[in-house]
Amino acid sequence: QMTKKAIELDFPFEYLSEVAEVESWRKELFRPIYYVHKWWARRLGSVLRAVTLGTALNSEMDIMEAFYQRNQLDDMVIFDPFMGSGTTIGEAHKLGCTTIGWDINPVAYRLVKTALSQLSRKRLIELFELLQKRVKTDIAELYKCEDKDKNRYDVLYYFWVKVLPCPVCSNSVDLFSTYVFAKHACPAKYPRVQVVCPNCDEIFPNTYQANSATCPTCALNFNPREGPAKNAQAHCEQCGSSFSMAKTASALGSAPAHRMYAKLVLRSDGKKEYLRVSDNDLARYQAVEQRLSETDLSLPRVKIQNGYNTKQILNYGYQYWDEMFNARQLLALGILADGVKTLPSCPERDALILLFSSALEFNNMFASYKGEGTGAVRPLFSHHILKPERMPIEANVWGTKKSSGSFSTLFQSRLLRALDYKDAPFEIALTHNGSRKKSKKIFNISPKIEAPILETYPVDSLSKGAVYLSCGDASRTDIPPKSVDAIITDPPFFDNVHYSELADFFYVWQELFFGENPTSNNLSTRHPREVQDTNANSFSAKLSDVFDECHRILKDKGLLVFSYHHSRNDGWVSVADAVLRSDFSFVQAQPVKAEMSVATPKSQAKSPIDLDIYLVCRKRDNDDRAYIDTNTALSRAYQSASSSIERLNNLGRKLSKNDVKIILYSQILVALSPGRRRAQFLADFRDLRENTENRINALFEKQVEAIDKAKRVADPQLSMFSIIEDGG
Repeated sequence: QMTKKAIELDFPFEYLSEVAEVESWRKELFRPIYYVHKWWARRLGSVLRAVTLGTALNSEMDIMEAFYQRNQLDDMVIFDPFMGSGTTIGEAHKLGCTTIGWDINPVAYRLVKTALSQLSRKRLIELFELLQKRVKTDIAELYKCEDKDKNRYDVLYYFWVKVLPCPVCSNSVDLFSTYVFAKHACPAKYPRVQVVCPNCDEIFPNTYQANSATCPTCALNFNPREGPAKNAQAHCEQCGSSFSMAKTASALGSAPAHRMYAKLVLRSDGKKEYLRVSDNDLARYQAVEQRLSETDLSLPRVKIQNGYNTKQILNYGYQYWDEMFNARQLLALGILADGVKTLPSCPERDALILLFSSALEFNNMFASYKGEGTGAVRPLFSHHILKPERMPIEANVWGTKKSSGSFSTLFQSRLLRALDYKDAPFEIALTHNGSRKKSKKIFNISPKIEAPILETYPVDSLSKGAVYLSCGDASRTDIPPKSVDAIITDPPFFDNVHYSELADFFYVWQELFFGENPTSNNLSTRHPREVQDTNANSFSAKLSDVFDECHRILKDKGLLVFSYHHSRNDGWVSVADAVLRSDFSFVQAQPVKAEMSVATPKSQAKSPIDLDIYLVCRKRDNDDRAYIDTNTALSRAYQSASSSIERLNNLGRKLSKNDVKIILYSQILVALSPGRRRAQFLADFRDLRENTENRINALFEKQVEAIDKAKRVADPQLSMFSIIEDGG
């Protein structure tokens, strides 16, 4: 009988979820190497560490004990065909594994390659300081303002509003959703807000809950919480008509205009002050527009291609990627880009190029203001879509010590923090004091992250602990047959976020540095072999092509483990079809805390999914379990799901109905796998799904009682954790 691995049996997913919960709140602090640049659906590093251990250790081993020990799994070769931000690669490398990462998207490949490369801190800082000497003064001058006494101040942020002409009377309508444009991240505790007067543009303070405000300049009394833009409609005060914003914007045939109305300045005494824009501000901006038209900067005048995630902005009148920036942003970014290009070629320069690309997410007219008390700039992709912003914020591109989202502050918070982690990796551990939890960082259980990045597969074999990365189609690799011990990955969801369509936002700028044809008007990371499709059958076919390749390169007794969750039935059918087509069998499913704790897509969902399911697969010929009928399969799946839910409940984790659903569905996949070929499996799976609604409801209701009986209840708020630096 085949020896089972730890992840196939009693995997400690409930305790791992506790650790993952801490990481999920501040992922960029606890795993900074995966956050030097934007990528989507980044799985949690602590979870991938445990999953990797689970594929390597035998079932009698204690995963959580091994989690906090120094491991040297140098006999393991781990492959990730969808490496994304590189979490699997980094975590497996920390455990001593030989790692192979593949991704078809060049933005993802460049992110992982640069983040994991050997970088000299000394050289990186030298290049940054050289760049600073060359461009800082020029960029900083773009963000200066004067008061009536000619005192000069740095502008931290300019505030803008989208403007559309009323289709009835042609009056310009400001698309304010609210006239409260600035507030604290905790308004209940800090109720002071900033309001713009709809009549004269005066800026003045008010309180968060107030439904009335009186302008101190023009005496207009109005409700500051209600602007002319509501949902998809805008109201014209001049003629009283309402109109569709998207249809009106689309009819213009060009990107909508914006109007600058306020600024936040940094005074010489270090204090911040909100002010209305002055005539001098407007004149300076006009001068920027003139200068931009006369310069020969490298700017991405590239058409936005139609797609699932780009149609929204195309319908809003945007046609080119550079239209997502205003003139001052384009000029500042162009100056910065050309400055980086003139630096000597080396890995540290590549890191600064990646940092420049990362700064794009915060410095565009789709970014918005989060307010005081937190990182002020809400970046473009906080929604995971290209959502036109009605009240955008323009940040200071180079930045000050009190800036958010600027190139200089991101250098500290992203690049240097990533180097700190690479020099001294750590894990998160929890301690309990009654019902409260504390977290601390455990160092000295992983070596420095300093392996050279290989870009071509060795002729003979990989040296132990090496990292081999490739950009290309993972269904056609150069990896030898039966040479990989485990495949650990996170495949794309077929209909949620089309990574390539969004990644093009960065790619058109990156090609100014990396590309051989930077003047092309047709640049895109889209690829016909990309495993992403709105059609479930097409998605399944492309995913199975990658899994076929995984089957070829995986050792006979190796494991394929991948994370998955989906609220829709066809999402489960498509992934099951891909696994079965590739001659794999589901042998286990482990639910673990997913990556999002605070995110717009999750907060807007009716029944948010808080779990990932790690589906564990073996080659079908190595699944030694016996066939069982569908009734028995459903009964076993229900019992397994009930047990998993109870284990999570006992640690205070209350699940949504969709969480319960995906746990049950995953266990049905496991129960049906033995002895069934693809056609019978899919038919039985469809039949059982029709009978699961009552069981999902029963499991969902059962957990209330389980939580009441739990020995301790976890506080879901971030405040329950206090981070303790532990050098030992």
